[in-house]
Amino acid sequence: MTNYVAQSVTLGQTFVNTILDALLTRPAGALIVTGKLRLSKDPSLVITPQSTRAALAANEADYSGYTAGGIAAVVSAPVNLSNNAHGVLVQGLFEATTATPFVSANVTGWWIDDGTNLIAGERFSGNQIAAFAAVGAYLSLTAMVPLQLIQGTI
Repeated sequence: MTNYVAQSVTLGQTFVNTILDALLTRPAGALIVTGKLRLSKDPSLVITPQSTRAALAANEADYSGYTAGGIAAVVSAPVNLSNNAHGVLVQGLFEATTATPFVSANVTGWWIDDGTNLIAGERFSGNQIAAFAAVGAYLSLTAMVPLQLIQGTI
């Protein structure tokens, strides 16, 4: 796999609660300020709304060239993700680089956190893996933070 677009995203419960709380009190700033996009090498990865950043980080990717702690999550403007979902996109390019010794890894999914809590994440659909087995192997990832806010008209 070299390109992947998120398909079945799970939102973290704390992030969902933050969004809902924002309906009552206008936030003083962005809801995702210090977000990081990270990759998991956990062969049995399961992401739930209650998943913790610490548990996910225990199996974070570590192949040669991976930035420990992930890369900055640059959030897009809102987009239509489908006929019934709006959201934002976070894109990342991950590449294996030269190292001695070279460390390989099979990546099984991704997540975004704010340094404390899970925002969103997923295991790659169909149990796909991104194999970082050689220098130059890469993954172009389009992650999503979807919100099912589009409603049909009567």
